Amino acid sequence: MSNGSPDPAVVGEEIGGAVVQQVLQATSKTLLALGEYGGRTVVVKALRTDEYFWQAKFGHEVGLYQAFQATPPPVRVPRLLHTDGHTVLVIEHIPGRPVDNERYPETPPPTGVVDTVLTTVSAFHQWQPPAGTLAAVFDYPDRIARYHHAGFFDGPDRAALEALLEAAGPVDQPNHGDPLPANLLITGHDECVLIDWEFTGLFLPGFDLAMLHTLLAAVPGAQDRIEAVVTASDIEVPFLVNRAMVLSRELRMHAELPAGDLRERRLALLRPQWSAFRACLHAQR
Repeated sequence: MSNGSPDPAVVGEEIGGAVVQQVLQATSKTLLALGEYGGRTVVVKALRTDEYFWQAKFGHEVGLYQAFQATPPPVRVPRLLHTDGHTVLVIEHIPGRPVDNERYPETPPPTGVVDTVLTTVSAFHQWQPPAGTLAAVFDYPDRIARYHHAGFFDGPDRAALEALLEAAGPVDQPNHGDPLPANLLITGHDECVLIDWEFTGLFLPGFDLAMLHTLLAAVPGAQDRIEAVVTASDIEVPFLVNRAMVLSRELRMHAELPAGDLRERRLALLRPQWSAFRACLHAQR
């Protein structure tokens, strides 16, 4: 969720049977708060907009938590305690600290934390959800075509990626879809808990790993450990396609930032990765 100014006015209000005690984030779209429900501390998430996009994302997350109840995944996730099915979620509060609050950590997490994250993310990929729970999040051929037209892939890049798609297999692996460091909680028991499921769905194998490969590029040894997981899982081809999806999107997002130090720092981290990716892409021929 986007950061926003806390809204103290809702403290003490009852939402979904939970009494709000502390607002964590509040925007025009969503509210995230700690509350009390049945004598326990909980997390309250509430939708505050009638925009279709966010209604759909919130409804999707509600459906995920209901699916987790019906068919638990092989990783720990917060338990669903209450939902109205549309605009309110009350879930278990799991104490922990995020791997980092920045999209690209500036303070490298310990090696053990990175390994725990990779183990957890890889385990989630093995989840077998109830039929109809997940769908493909995006159309890979369309994404390649759009980013080619936008100038991120040249003609040879596009041709190489389209050839790899034919060998990449089906779009059928459950992935969290948004494994930002802030969405990865490390508990006091040194386990990793995934949160925020708005973008979860089916991808080519290794999408989450491709995101982590990009976001943790400045963390010593992280990319090597991710690539070892990819090799052990025999998903090198779909992982490379996913790297194309992630890197092109990150380059677009950061190129659109206002001129300044953040933009330059991020692009300085992404451009070498982009060059390395393209070299790897064309070495596949």
